[in-house]
Amino acid sequence: MTTHPLWLDGAPAALPPVSEDLRCDVVVIGAGLTGTAATLALAREGLDVVQLDARTCASGATGRNAGFILQGTAERYDRACAVLGRDRARRVHRWSLVNHDRIAATVAAEGIDCAWRRCGSLQLASSEREEAELVDSAHLLVEDGFDAQLVGPDALPPALARAGFRTGLVLPADGELHPARFVQGAQAAARARGARCFEHSPVLELDAAQPGAVRARTPGGEVHAQLALICTNARAGELLPWYADKVDPVRGQMLATGPAPRIFPQPIYADHGFDYWRQTPDGRIALGGWRNLDPGAEVGLDDVLHDEIQARMTAFLARFPELDGVAVTHRWSGTMGFSRDGLPLIGPAPGAAGALAAVGFTGHGFGFGWLAGEALAALVVDGQHPVVADLGPGRLR
Repeated sequence: MTTHPLWLDGAPAALPPVSEDLRCDVVVIGAGLTGTAATLALAREGLDVVQLDARTCASGATGRNAGFILQGTAERYDRACAVLGRDRARRVHRWSLVNHDRIAATVAAEGIDCAWRRCGSLQLASSEREEAELVDSAHLLVEDGFDAQLVGPDALPPALARAGFRTGLVLPADGELHPARFVQGAQAAARARGARCFEHSPVLELDAAQPGAVRARTPGGEVHAQLALICTNARAGELLPWYADKVDPVRGQMLATGPAPRIFPQPIYADHGFDYWRQTPDGRIALGGWRNLDPGAEVGLDDVLHDEIQARMTAFLARFPELDGVAVTHRWSGTMGFSRDGLPLIGPAPGAAGALAAVGFTGHGFGFGWLAGEALAALVVDGQHPVVADLGPGRLR
């Protein structure tokens, strides 16, 4: 079974698969956000790059999320500071803002039509405990130089106040976009610069033991390269065994409605990020989450619906009378890669000297993934990128 997300409506025709043996400077495995960022950056540098994907561009987690561009990690900032330490939490948080800036710059430079907006995000408290966490996070964020604004019920969107929410935290630097159109547009820009992109070309075997002698075998032919970049997130362990017990596949559920009255002005997180929703430019509600209802079942790579979670999401919509009569048009799921410490793994791949990898985004792929891909390209071209000091995989050895 393959579910169909809203974002893949009207997707471009699939590119041909690999049909012969190929040679290139770098082979990029994965045509989602991170792999496409790396492919475009390498093509801009004039390198001969081949990009492979088992399905089609943006058809994995990249095209199955809510299209949020959020700052920070999967943890709220107070928790991140407690776990990582204040200085490291600040640095990692800042990297996510750099990531958003790089996405915005790419949208502008390549003229990508993807409905990108820097409209801020809203985190809602669903309990007194969560309200206290929002207050603590707001104070810490402001102290560390980030823009954060606490709001009470009088300043919340009226629909949310009527639904019982009382406290929120606005992060003005956040935003949203059409995730698949952004990555499809970026891939088109890479192809215009000479990148060779192939779809329906799963890598059946990867030999990346040595740089200069990398081999990726697909059903239609082998790709020989100097280096391989692994950008397959939850599936990294299939190609690089070191990651098999470092990145876990975790499934998320989503739905979308038909056009509805506009009651949500920006991306919204609630219940510690387990519930999230937004409205698209044409008014559709894109709603996801509730994984905490059955976390044990929402593990694995299968693209399946969880009926109970889907029912709970549908019931949530009924909290808003403005949505009466608005039909659900899409239901889908997608698999994310959760790292063991909740942070991305970006840099040289342990145990594979001919490979670099950027995986394990823990549900915040659009918070770090574009920068991660550009960082891999910088490692290829310059041998370094500062993000690796904070998010390199060596910390999990």
